[in-house]
Amino acid sequence: MGGISGRLSLVSSLTLLSRFLGLARDVLFFGCFGASVVGEAFILAFTFPNLFRRMLGEGTLSSAFIPVFSETLNKSKKQALLLLSQVTSRLFVFLGIISLLVCLLSYYASVSEWGGETKWSKGLFLNSISFGYVVLICASAIMVGALNSTGRFFEGAFSPVLLNLCMISSMVLGKYFFDLTMIDIAALLCMSVLFAGVLQLALPWLKLRNSMDWSWRISMSESTEMKQIKSLFWVGALGAAVGQVNILISRLLAYSLEDGGGLSYLFLSSRLVELPLGVFAIAISTVFFPEMAKTASGANRAKFLETVARGLRLTAGVTIPAAAGLAFLAAPILTALFQWGEFGAEEVEEAKIILVISSVGLPFYAISTFLVKVYHSKKNMSFPLQAAVVSMLSNLIFCLLLISDYQVQGLAWANVLAAAVQTLYLAIRSDEISIKLLSGNRPFYPYPIALSTVLMSLVLWYSDYFSFSPTTKIECIIFLLCVVPLGVIIYTLGLSCFGFPEARTIARKLWR
Repeated sequence: MGGISGRLSLVSSLTLLSRFLGLARDVLFFGCFGASVVGEAFILAFTFPNLFRRMLGEGTLSSAFIPVFSETLNKSKKQALLLLSQVTSRLFVFLGIISLLVCLLSYYASVSEWGGETKWSKGLFLNSISFGYVVLICASAIMVGALNSTGRFFEGAFSPVLLNLCMISSMVLGKYFFDLTMIDIAALLCMSVLFAGVLQLALPWLKLRNSMDWSWRISMSESTEMKQIKSLFWVGALGAAVGQVNILISRLLAYSLEDGGGLSYLFLSSRLVELPLGVFAIAISTVFFPEMAKTASGANRAKFLETVARGLRLTAGVTIPAAAGLAFLAAPILTALFQWGEFGAEEVEEAKIILVISSVGLPFYAISTFLVKVYHSKKNMSFPLQAAVVSMLSNLIFCLLLISDYQVQGLAWANVLAAAVQTLYLAIRSDEISIKLLSGNRPFYPYPIALSTVLMSLVLWYSDYFSFSPTTKIECIIFLLCVVPLGVIIYTLGLSCFGFPEARTIARKLWR
């Protein structure tokens, strides 16, 4: 038990460090680039390797590889290490070829007449530098998966820290030591991503060599285990691809807008929404998933329904007030964190609108994440895939309908509406979700959540618009340090007064 606790503490500490550095990286990024064309070009360029990373390395390929590798390792260490070589060899060969072609074509397009001197030429040029990160991070993720299978978690948890440190260092050096132009800083930033990828690959590589005596060799041979991984991979890859294409559609359309800054504001708002989503929603889904998987059989249906209802209560009870807090405190949050350097008061005002819109989607993102786990606990993979496809098509339709009249605000609303459609689809198709559950005071308890959120929102609104009305960075920091704890207290007291079962649990999560 102590071993497990120690590993959890290690991973939690490194994850917290990574999130802190990630926030610092974003603050520094917008300070260096603001809502400029160059900054947006980097965001677009970095989207592509991230798409492959989430879809392959840290997504479905890892999910397909780890169970098969673990099973093989229990039978034969030699065969397991051979399997690792087979998977990494295929990644290096296939992704290496794809990366080389993409980098060459991107560079050619950026210097050709097709690219011209437009924002697209800048995005293509930066993409020609950064896309090689795909090979490094995907291979690293597989090696990390092998280490995790043997109870070694440091390398995987520390990997994002390396990326953030490299990116922060490049921006500090480029802007404050060498006084480079924006495009040169962006190019240096792309090179730092590649360098981070090398470090992220070297760390698990060396650990595997020292701890398991693994010596990588090129192996394109087939095996029963390799066939298993392929069969598992292609099923999940489609669902993961759909989700990433959804993000890509929004960012490409935002980048295509003539008015600058749209992609920057959309990216910034998504980063801020992802903070409570990652800390609360994903954590709740992860914790509840094993219990739901245990009780998903027919004999334990009552226990299963109870677990689902409790998970939904906690998810909604945490993310709805978090969304309200982001919306009502959007201006002071953006001012306190991002208003400096190239990101001034005008950019804060534009970003505030997008953040308010995006915060509306937070409960939908969270609840749909939990509902996907409900389906997975019953080994149902088809409905989440269908929901992802419906969400993607909805997002595309809403984007095309709203972009001409409402520009980036329309894209933000399209993302929210697509998330709502996905959540509704998952809820309707689920046997565990009913009108009685959602509307009745038990077991979901919607009324305590709604009333407590309204009470908290009134306090935040009054504090911001009638009492303090902070404007400077220092004033906003002091204001947030005072009003956020006050909001948590008001919301928790409301839950307690209205009879919400997990009021104390909610309080601890929001306070932290």
